[in-house]
Amino acid sequence: MRSPLVTVIMPVWNGARYLYEAVESIITQTFQDFEFLILDDGSTDSTPEILREFSMRDSRVRVIPLDHQGIVRALNCGVQEARADWIARMDCDDVALPDRFQKQIRALTAHSGSVLCHTGIRQIGEPAYIATQPRFSRSKAFLAARLCFQCPIAHPTVIFSKAAFLEAGGFREEERHAEDYALWGRMLLLGEIVGLPDPLLDFRVHAESISKKKADVQSRLTTEIARRHCREFMHLSVTDAARAHQAILQSRRGTQFQEWFWFLSKCLPRMRWQSAEMWAWAASQTIRRILPK
Repeated sequence: MRSPLVTVIMPVWNGARYLYEAVESIITQTFQDFEFLILDDGSTDSTPEILREFSMRDSRVRVIPLDHQGIVRALNCGVQEARADWIARMDCDDVALPDRFQKQIRALTAHSGSVLCHTGIRQIGEPAYIATQPRFSRSKAFLAARLCFQCPIAHPTVIFSKAAFLEAGGFREEERHAEDYALWGRMLLLGEIVGLPDPLLDFRVHAESISKKKADVQSRLTTEIARRHCREFMHLSVTDAARAHQAILQSRRGTQFQEWFWFLSKCLPRMRWQSAEMWAWAASQTIRRILPK
């Protein structure tokens, strides 16, 4: 049987509340050359029944039941089972816009050497958790700069190369709850990353999301990963990488501005990739630190 162009992988654990809408948004995509692997990570709610209905209705849907072992193992299992060269991610509480895959595959085809494509998002869900969206990263240099202090890629929007994913070491259990943030940094070193600023996914924010329930663990891991990115992308020592990360996060004037100036003059010029977009961001950050609040 001919392999599809794309394998969609979606882990789910007790996700019945939003599951139907999420799955429906994938099987009704304008781009149809895909298989849809859904990793049921030991659900005890009505998730299995909902998935059984979809698998009977659409032959592209394949449900893989697992003992509950967490998202990292479920995702790695999905990639290993995938028959396609391109892997698309989806979460069980989000909604993909109908032309998401069509636009992403077109962009990847147009940019040879690309290992990943990500898109903008629209936030939906509980208003209390909807945050202001940061500037979308268009250049590799600005993406790298942002990876030094935050995760600028929305995980459920990505399509990535299976070969590059495996070369980068996949998702790692010790990075669980920030596994995507670490992986993007490793994949950035392997090829080009294409960003489509148009929102092609409705990203649901709510109190039960992993990022809300595991905020403390995620905060510790993201600090470790951000410092690692500073070290690798700007060729810094461990000590200077920690100092650079802290300088980016500081926003007040006085002695802290001296740290920002040190980062601008000693670290950012050493970034592996350079772009006008990255330096425009640096200029805007400098003005924000100079002007009175």
